[in-house]
Amino acid sequence: VKGSYHTGIYDEGAAEIVAFEPWTQRLFVVNSNDSTIDVLDVIDPANPIKAASIDATMLGASANSVAVSNGLVAVAIEAEDSQANGLVAFYDAFTLDLLTTIEAGALPDMVTFSPNGRYALVANEGEPNDEYTVDPEGSVTIIDLKKGLDKAKVVNVGFAAYNDQKAELLAKGVNIYGPGATVAQDLEPEYITVDHKSKIAFVALQENNAIAKINIKKGEVIDIM
Repeated sequence: VKGSYHTGIYDEGAAEIVAFEPWTQRLFVVNSNDSTIDVLDVIDPANPIKAASIDATMLGASANSVAVSNGLVAVAIEAEDSQANGLVAFYDAFTLDLLTTIEAGALPDMVTFSPNGRYALVANEGEPNDEYTVDPEGSVTIIDLKKGLDKAKVVNVGFAAYNDQKAELLAKGVNIYGPGATVAQDLEPEYITVDHKSKIAFVALQENNAIAKINIKKGEVIDIM
């Protein structure tokens, strides 16, 4: 162990996700307990120091995930109503200024950049409320940054095309169990990884014991495994 940083907060989600930004030698750390992103200076890795915080409290209920690429910091933020659409907030990695926000799906739980930095992808879990009277569809938001943030192209990829394939998915071992839920409502994207060519996203559907395969450029699901 080279060095450690302690939030001083016990038994809460005070250091959940970590993203390293090499140009600034900073760590961006999700502190969902405070709905902030803690910014740690690790120029001296043996002595990490909290340099600043990004306050997300005005944008939603909770900062759930953070990722960095090419001087951008992307933060996935869920809405006060967790069944409503959340957003992704983009910040300047150097100044920490808020650059823009882009609407995502219900309960954006994870954000990542493709290896080439062109795409930001968000896993929108779409969890139901406790009574199962409201059950939003799970989805993946794909943000194409090729032309910059101000001209970003946004596609929300859902699973409605599989609603008539419930029996086939169950036979493959996909866990679909929500009372009265369609396939699209029951699938809950949790985590995303992208192949090294930045063409295919693999999405963990944790509650469903499955993985979805998405063609990023086309913005469509090509398989559920």
